[in-house]
Amino acid sequence: MRFEFRLPDVGEGITESELLTWHVAPGEQVHEDQVLCEIETDKATVEIPAPCSGRVEQLGAQVGQTVRVGEILAVFDAERPPAQQFSGEKHAPAASTAPTQPAAAAPAHGASVAAAPAPTPAPPANRHGPLRAAPSTRRYAREHEVDLAEVSGSGPKGRVLREDIDAVVARRQAPPPTAAAAGGETRRRLSGVAKAMYDSMSRAARVPQATTGFAVTAAALETARKRLSAHTGTRVSFVALLIKALIPALKAMPQFNASIDDDTLEVIEKHYYHIGFAAYTDAGLVVPVIRDADRLSVVELSTAIEELAARARERRLGPDELRGATFTLSNWGSHGGQDIFGTPIINPPQVAILGMGRVRSEPVVVDDSRIEIQRRLNLVLSYDHRLIDGVTALRFMQPILAAVEDPLLLLADA
Repeated sequence: MRFEFRLPDVGEGITESELLTWHVAPGEQVHEDQVLCEIETDKATVEIPAPCSGRVEQLGAQVGQTVRVGEILAVFDAERPPAQQFSGEKHAPAASTAPTQPAAAAPAHGASVAAAPAPTPAPPANRHGPLRAAPSTRRYAREHEVDLAEVSGSGPKGRVLREDIDAVVARRQAPPPTAAAAGGETRRRLSGVAKAMYDSMSRAARVPQATTGFAVTAAALETARKRLSAHTGTRVSFVALLIKALIPALKAMPQFNASIDDDTLEVIEKHYYHIGFAAYTDAGLVVPVIRDADRLSVVELSTAIEELAARARERRLGPDELRGATFTLSNWGSHGGQDIFGTPIINPPQVAILGMGRVRSEPVVVDDSRIEIQRRLNLVLSYDHRLIDGVTALRFMQPILAAVEDPLLLLADA
């Protein structure tokens, strides 16, 4: 029976994705849940599994093509086509289970399907034909800033291999035959993570944001982190310790763990604690989310942060790992080392964000006649001034600052 598999909704309001690569070909027999293709949303690379076992009759999109949710991704000849279609963790009703007669090529989203033979998709505009490369090869290409569309694959069926990437890098390092002309312009379209950041910051620009900075002695926190790391055998991070300090403050003042419904002018306070943290990748900044962070120990938080950050760098985060944060922690101190202050920007619909710098030695005036060198940490809180004022922000930060100065207070919420 003919089954038209349409691009599923992978969540977070994503309406379209770029097709990165096919893992199957027309005429190939596949089994249910086998990886069908990879798509790139504006947040992550997602593997789409086959919805059923059967023979691939037709591929409905080309590599590099933008496919909208609901458009035909592939057509199968299956004995038992599914009544439901894959959609992240959930399953949504299938868009179509047409009879076994031939059908037309994929219509525009929402249009009807006419009964006519479906043409085989033309090869992509890429001069090398369909782009074939393993996910590890794609990561290797990104690490070396190589555009796979410009690489001639030497593997089976034109698959791009690591050796092909190395050849491109070697050609780059060779001296040019002639000097390149100066001047000119380059235009590039915002896509993927860069477009997501553009959209998010455009929304943030409409929020009246206020920012307050704090400096706190962090010698005890630094010592606690080293002792915990040695005792547990796990690298305990400052971010994990700050999240642990954040939770009691968010519980005590839920207006910081909230969002605003602009249509109804209601404040929605969240009584769950999904903490996002900023992670830098080659493609830009993303915010993985630690769900139910209040239920995790410091060691579990550190492990979750490390694992999520690693998958973020590989563009392997699932949609559910990038959405639903109720509060965000940004750590600009993990990069560079010369900067002493940063202004974190709220990520709507959240109403606050905390930024942290690097623990560093600084001169501190102790009294009128004495200066000490202390280990200090700069923390910066940005908040939606429609909901939170400066005095409320100061009250919110007090228990967090106290826990940094005396990490034993973190046990109070254990």
